[in-house]
Amino acid sequence: MKRAFDMCVVGLSLAATACGPGLDPEVVVHPPRPTVMPASSAGENTGGCPAIGHTEPLIVDWLTTRRSDLGLAMKEGVAVVSYDCTTLKLLAQCKLQGTYSYAGVSRNENVIQLTNPAEMQANVPFGAPALSTAIEGNQTAAFDVALVPAGKMATTVTSASAQDLSGSCEGATHFVRAALLGAFAMAPGSRGAARTVDQVFAAVGPAAASNQGGTASREGELEACRAAKPDAQAPTDRCHAPLRLELVPLEAKKAETAEPAAKPAEDELPKLASSCPVGTVRSGAKCSPPAATPAHLCEPADARACAAQCGKGDVGSCYHLGIHYLSGKDLPRDDARAAELFEKACGAGVTQACYARARLQLRDIQSAKVPPDTAGRAKVREFADKACEMGDGWACFSAAEWYLSEGPQAVLPKDATRAVAFLRRGCDLGYGPSCSALGKMLIEGKLAAKDVAVAVGVLQRACEGGQAEDCVDLGDILRKGQGAPKDGVKAIAAYRRGCSLGDMRACNAAGAVFAEGDGVPRDVAKAYSFFEKGCPEKGFGAEACMSLAGMYEKGTGIPKDMARAAALYEKVCGSGGCLRAAEIWQRGDGVTADPERAFSLYEKACSQWGEKKACDAFGQLLEKKDKERARAFYAEQCSRTQDKAACASQKRLGGARK
Repeated sequence: MKRAFDMCVVGLSLAATACGPGLDPEVVVHPPRPTVMPASSAGENTGGCPAIGHTEPLIVDWLTTRRSDLGLAMKEGVAVVSYDCTTLKLLAQCKLQGTYSYAGVSRNENVIQLTNPAEMQANVPFGAPALSTAIEGNQTAAFDVALVPAGKMATTVTSASAQDLSGSCEGATHFVRAALLGAFAMAPGSRGAARTVDQVFAAVGPAAASNQGGTASREGELEACRAAKPDAQAPTDRCHAPLRLELVPLEAKKAETAEPAAKPAEDELPKLASSCPVGTVRSGAKCSPPAATPAHLCEPADARACAAQCGKGDVGSCYHLGIHYLSGKDLPRDDARAAELFEKACGAGVTQACYARARLQLRDIQSAKVPPDTAGRAKVREFADKACEMGDGWACFSAAEWYLSEGPQAVLPKDATRAVAFLRRGCDLGYGPSCSALGKMLIEGKLAAKDVAVAVGVLQRACEGGQAEDCVDLGDILRKGQGAPKDGVKAIAAYRRGCSLGDMRACNAAGAVFAEGDGVPRDVAKAYSFFEKGCPEKGFGAEACMSLAGMYEKGTGIPKDMARAAALYEKVCGSGGCLRAAEIWQRGDGVTADPERAFSLYEKACSQWGEKKACDAFGQLLEKKDKERARAFYAEQCSRTQDKAACASQKRLGGARK
């Protein structure tokens, strides 16, 4: 996957540097089309912009040198931009950790016709002034934009804040989640006169194709994109021009504990949300003033509006209408009608509708509404394949689960090979949980051939995507060098990421690496910092608290403080902490001896956590306090644990082993 990404970026950069004038530092831009609603609210907007989540500006009007800079930025990490609804600037010196990978997508060719300044501004913002001037006063003039997508570069990073950035990041507002690649052509046309993709490409001559930024432009070769395969893991030559960017707002403040991308609830289907500029609506693949379009995307919750817009021909609204029929909340439940609407929307390129149709068929088979025959299963597979091929990483992940299911509710024959392929594709499309599941398979070697070296790259993407457990697994592999080259620096990076995501084990592991100088220079201060992060006042990680207590007990790089050490040990009682604290208080080791406190801690460690050493010490102290109670204690220990010492003590105090 990493190699595929490198090839993609190199191709993008080389293609861009072959033509065009220098890079203009800023472009005017608006979000031209909706995306799936984000799981959490978008970050704060500036400059009076309306609140938006993910947004996807069309960039076919960018100068080709701008594409080159974008490609280089995406090769070095996750690209960051300054975006405030009026300007968009690539911040090449601003860094956000992460990587991109490439996945082919099924081709969905379309031609967008732009007929007025509002549409120009919303859909081709860089060239909007020139294009608007070109058609000014001409009521029949328009511009046709032909898009032929063939692949997508995506990162698993789903959220970030200003605190995650480094370098020159003044004005940073968004990061690039993904870039759609392929070929495009833009040429003057006539309002209302529909042209095919071939006709638009043919209308742009070689001179215009090599001089981006004018009223006619083209990049990429049509036939090359038509020959591209949806399952390609590297971009097709002459078919890697960037068409759209998916921009995600930076969060105003970093969350105390970052959350990974969550899978929607079992009964939930993702809604389509319009992020078009104020005053425009989504109409097919473009944003347009409501008065200038016959149909547009409805508000997902408005069943009547969805029915009206679906009737006028908006397929996104048909998908939403299908959800209403399926839920039976605002409309009478009608699964057959829902299935019909999902199929219609799927055929028109609504990825989520393809998955919805596959899942509905799956449930109909599970509930015996349709026979579990070959034809029924084939329909599940058909629509699941479509959703995954069209570029929905979550759909790939969900379908993979269907191929791994066993038991009475399993519909598709178990096929680990196909499941692995779906997980790999879901990972390449930027869905972190898919990387996580694939990484575990590659490490375990149960459902896929064991390959720890490949798993390292997969776990890296899962870790970047917010899967904290995978950060720990990745760090462990790199720290120990088991199945992959040992690398203390990269191990620390993985642990650091896991720690920032709230996994206290990762904090402890990072601290241990620095404390031991395991593959990195020994640094007690950094070790202390990580142990402290893993042992916060609210909530804790047992391992990190034990490590921090050990530093205070031994005075390793910090002043020795036995009272602080004992307090930390008590905080993690069940991990041997109460036993160690009891020993400190009993001996008065660096603190004023407190036999009663020691007695209480030994009892807690024994009764609640079953620690033998604590039980032995508690028994001895109990004998001095109350021999009858001690005899009963030994009897219970002897009976429950068959401990020879407890049985002997019971006998010594006058009891007999039963």
